[in-house]
Amino acid sequence: MKKIKLTTGLLLSLLIVLFFTPSSQAQSDSITKEKTHRGHKDFYMNNIRVQHHGKDTTIVIIHHDHHSDMGRCPFMSRKGKYNGHWAGIELGWNGYVNDSHNMTFPSNQKYLDLNTSRSMTVNLNPVELNLNLVKNHFGLTSGLGFTFNNYYFSNSTLLIHDSATLVAYKLVDQNGVKADMKVNKLTVVWLTVPLLLEYQTNSGIRWNSFHFSLGVIGGVRLCAYTKQQFYSRYTTYYLQDDNGQNIGSVYVDNRYTRTQSQYHLNPFKLDATMRIGWSFLNIFVNYSVTEMFQKDQGPILYPWAVGITLCGW
Repeated sequence: MKKIKLTTGLLLSLLIVLFFTPSSQAQSDSITKEKTHRGHKDFYMNNIRVQHHGKDTTIVIIHHDHHSDMGRCPFMSRKGKYNGHWAGIELGWNGYVNDSHNMTFPSNQKYLDLNTSRSMTVNLNPVELNLNLVKNHFGLTSGLGFTFNNYYFSNSTLLIHDSATLVAYKLVDQNGVKADMKVNKLTVVWLTVPLLLEYQTNSGIRWNSFHFSLGVIGGVRLCAYTKQQFYSRYTTYYLQDDNGQNIGSVYVDNRYTRTQSQYHLNPFKLDATMRIGWSFLNIFVNYSVTEMFQKDQGPILYPWAVGITLCGW
């Protein structure tokens, strides 16, 4: 019976040793000892100690070692180097402000009114590059990403894509009633490259670290399009200007329409950004220092975005 208990205790201790072994280097630095106590051998290895007391008592003692990587779990591992917070999937809201830094537009620009709750931005940032500057606490982060800005308009309007400057008209039926639209949005897709200066408190354990970064994000426009979804089809709608005059018509034979064009948008952008968070939670705020539309081809607007990181790596 004593031999069975001793064998069981040793097997249990060895299994725990294998599970909690931190690395090959730690294994080489481990110390294994044996000590005879009243005819029984006490066993010492790494953080495991097996002791015998009396005739039938075997005690297994496990000492916690904060250098253990806890089974090499990625959220617990110590990378021991600066690791920024750019790569991941981000979701948030976007919009724009005028040159007075508000979202109130005059009567001739009411087509710019947004449904902010539906105007969402999605950032996919697959590539991240890091450069340590000071003791793995300060560093530079860059990379590559894609941004999808969706601006949902509140009114039933239509942007004209082939005009000399940005022009929009109201869509009304033959009775002058505005078109019943489920979706009316402008989508802009960007290729983005950031340059961030980040401070983080604990580069060794990412899940237990506060981080804060400031920087800029440059962007190149890849494409842009408008999309409308109507509740009815096979309907003729009229283009109405600000004076209430019908200047043209559009026949809708499909509930969905999509028109890809440049819409006088700026081909490049530069956003100032601030990011702050704890562990893998990250909140970002972006504000464009460049205008949304090309000079003298559209209203003066400055886009913004705010959101969180859903999945970072």
